[in-house]
Amino acid sequence: MLSKNVLVVPCATQIGVEQFHSLKFNKNFNLIGAAHNESDSLYMNYIQLKHSIETPEFVEEILHIVKNNNIDVILPSHDEALYILKNHTELEYLIPGNSKEIVNICRFKSRTYTKLKTSTKLLSRIPQYTIINSGFLKPDRGQGSRGSLNIDQNYLHCEYLSGREYTIDCFSNSENELIYTSPRLRKTITNGISETTSIVLSNELKSIARQVNKVFKFEGPWFFQMKEDSWGNLKFLEIAPRIGGASNINRLNGINLTLSSLYQHFKFDIEILNQNLVTQVNRKQPKFNLNYETLFVDYDDTFKHIEKTLLEINKPVIVITRSKVKINTIYPTIYVKDNELKSDIINSLKKSSPIFVDDSFKERKDVILNCNIPSITPEEINYLI
Repeated sequence: MLSKNVLVVPCATQIGVEQFHSLKFNKNFNLIGAAHNESDSLYMNYIQLKHSIETPEFVEEILHIVKNNNIDVILPSHDEALYILKNHTELEYLIPGNSKEIVNICRFKSRTYTKLKTSTKLLSRIPQYTIINSGFLKPDRGQGSRGSLNIDQNYLHCEYLSGREYTIDCFSNSENELIYTSPRLRKTITNGISETTSIVLSNELKSIARQVNKVFKFEGPWFFQMKEDSWGNLKFLEIAPRIGGASNINRLNGINLTLSSLYQHFKFDIEILNQNLVTQVNRKQPKFNLNYETLFVDYDDTFKHIEKTLLEINKPVIVITRSKVKINTIYPTIYVKDNELKSDIINSLKKSSPIFVDDSFKERKDVILNCNIPSITPEEINYLI
């Protein structure tokens, strides 16, 4: 069993919230959050940052936290934090997933588009743009200083894309092979984050994902965004070597991108099992819409985390455990022998519309394949309410 300290920084972002919910009950990872707020409502182990990301002191502060807290892994939850920390020699290899070279390309849209141009199959997907260098902008038609703007970095003047907008969540294994692709429509957007998102079946977007992965050779979670022009042609907006802020829809379908990234970082093989349980999710109020009558709940490393929630759900519960000693719960308990499969026991009981809850991927996989019922982790139990 792993025992690793994971620093999420700055944990107050939407990405940091998703990383917390992805790992909060996992026995292998101890979460430590760091951000600029005085306190945090999610992270029990929390450190307030004193220096903003843009300052040189920020990196020194993170180095101090890493050494004082024996940090094994850093999960940046902000694009600029990822860019800065990945480019520090002492911190680079604490960040799982994509290489420093990929991070440095994806941080700039101009570099991203230049990289995409190396693929003839993606050329038509790159929006028309020109680079406006830092300087002083003023309207061609006007007078005095009205409408003028002093810009301190380069801007892209891009064609306007008026159509629907998509995010394509992806995961590539340690051999840079794309093993998961899930396009979703960004139905409502606030401050650049999709509030309501829905899965779409698009061979076109999946084909584009394969081409992008061939160009960049990603490792771990990444996503890209596209938008339709006025003729319905899909054009790139940006690519990011991290999870998306609204990627909890993947977790509800059984694909925990953050957890997969950590396991891959520690040299475990990653397997993806998409259960297709939800097609649309509101980021702030994610919910399963499942018809179920009975909950089969693992005891070890699961039950203690969700005991109160089970009372709220108010459905029949059967505890199923491999414990060698008697356990005490208010629910009927089944003791599974070492040579028994939980799926065989569940099938033998013939319960109507059951759901299985277990922290073990091995156990969930067995039940998914042999019982064909929803199998979720304890982190997702709240979304049944």
